[in-house]
Amino acid sequence: MPNVGFFGGHTVHELGPAADMQAFFACVNIAASRLHLDPASLSLIDRLYRRYVRLEELQATALVIERIRAVMAAIPPQNVDWNSITPPYGATKLDISKPNLADLFSRYFLALDDATKSAESFYKKFGKYRPVLTIISDMPRFVIDEKRPMSDYDTLQGEPIWLR
Repeated sequence: MPNVGFFGGHTVHELGPAADMQAFFACVNIAASRLHLDPASLSLIDRLYRRYVRLEELQATALVIERIRAVMAAIPPQNVDWNSITPPYGATKLDISKPNLADLFSRYFLALDDATKSAESFYKKFGKYRPVLTIISDMPRFVIDEKRPMSDYDTLQGEPIWLR
């Protein structure tokens, strides 16, 4: 299983195996269900999972992710059924001895925040938006996916590209 991470602007953060990213998004969905988010906010989460975050969605996505992180701070990892959210074929590097899900996935939240700031900075400096997205971080696949046209993501059906 490949390593994945968050990309935006001129920054890529490798976070670990795809199984860990799947677990992150499963926990994001657990927290989102506790927040009773509106359909637009749920759509932003899905875009980060499956496609990419549009320039005009950056701030709204950051706000939703911060709300989710706050909810995850109150959920101990022991309250999660890891067997149901981590694929049996995927090796995980998660340390579920952390006190809560926000701490467990703190690197993910920091990487996402940094990728968002990098995308904003790149846009301000060069007038070109290099979107925030979940991406395979292994070479050479990263180079291929980083150059992939956004239309490939826009028309995507089913599993995200980083899981293929």
